[in-house]
Amino acid sequence: MHGVNSSCAAKRPNSHLPPIVNAGLHPRRRRLNLISLSERVKKPLLSILLAGLVGCAGPNPNIGERTVDMAWTSGHFEGALSGALRHAEAGKPWAQLRVGIFYFRGLGTPKDLEKAEYWLKKTAAQKASGRWAEGQMIGAFGNSGYFNQNSDARIAQYQLAQMYYESDRNLQEAKELIETVIRESKGKPVFFCCEFEGGRSFTQEQFQTLKKLLDEKLATK
Repeated sequence: MHGVNSSCAAKRPNSHLPPIVNAGLHPRRRRLNLISLSERVKKPLLSILLAGLVGCAGPNPNIGERTVDMAWTSGHFEGALSGALRHAEAGKPWAQLRVGIFYFRGLGTPKDLEKAEYWLKKTAAQKASGRWAEGQMIGAFGNSGYFNQNSDARIAQYQLAQMYYESDRNLQEAKELIETVIRESKGKPVFFCCEFEGGRSFTQEQFQTLKKLLDEKLATK
């Protein structure tokens, strides 16, 4: 899950996951001190800041997500992909996002940018109105698998923009994607998963860094 109430589990930081950070979306969350940087990540675009921890705000209403994320964060990538793919094929945004990332980064499967793009685009197209879609559980109702789907969609747009940058294609589209993410996230981190280990979000620093890199690359074209 992502946004306000996410779930995933890990016993230690995983360099393929976004930062542990306070998403600033729930009063029970509190900011702690900066922890560390992942030494496993070499590219600035992929650096993982481990910032303020997030307290758990409640159960994950997206059935299957916690199990997949626990497998992912503990390094069982093949099991995570297998579990996510079943839900992705059923149309669940949280699962489509994860499958896209697995193919993008070659987690539990050979890297396949064509499949990654397919799943990330499907996720990015699944935005909706309402509190449930924005990850607000109190006073909101919706279908399991679609909780906080707008965060899923924004993270998918960020991943697509990053993929296009790294593969040096569709750069103008990539710029438009990341600008949309920055505009819609309104200066806040975009929560992704893993509340049982503190919570992980993609940060504004990551978004702004990618935008700067895209601007620089487009200026040379």
